[in-house]
Amino acid sequence: MEAKNVAALSGDEFNALFSPLSKRAHLIQFDASQVALDPGAAATVEKAWSDQRGASFFFVVARASTDGSAEANETLSRDRAKAVLTHLQGKFKDDDLKNQVGLLWLGEQYAQLGDEFCGWSRSRSSECTPKEINRSAFVAWI
Repeated sequence: MEAKNVAALSGDEFNALFSPLSKRAHLIQFDASQVALDPGAAATVEKAWSDQRGASFFFVVARASTDGSAEANETLSRDRAKAVLTHLQGKFKDDDLKNQVGLLWLGEQYAQLGDEFCGWSRSRSSECTPKEINRSAFVAWI
């Protein structure tokens, strides 16, 4: 799904929608130009999935930093979102799982995350820069 079809919000307004989930959401980080989950990312996805707390929809919002072309970054974002779903399907072998997961990919031009998201639960404990935090997928039960 393309963000421009979701809402006509500024990046800050869009990201503010997720502020109430700051204690529940996780950021799955990726290496530059990569879509594969590393072991820390896989473990964080599984931790997020196991923390349903009565919610009914697992939301994945993937991003790319501004490195490279807009087209390449949209592809990276899409493939990062799909990597989360693929991992969940492979790990949990649930035929209904796909109906519980929503994917949204934003590319580089939409809703870049600011420094305040560095304090959220992340799959990596390394230094947090704007490029690193935006090579990510936000995951949470809603």
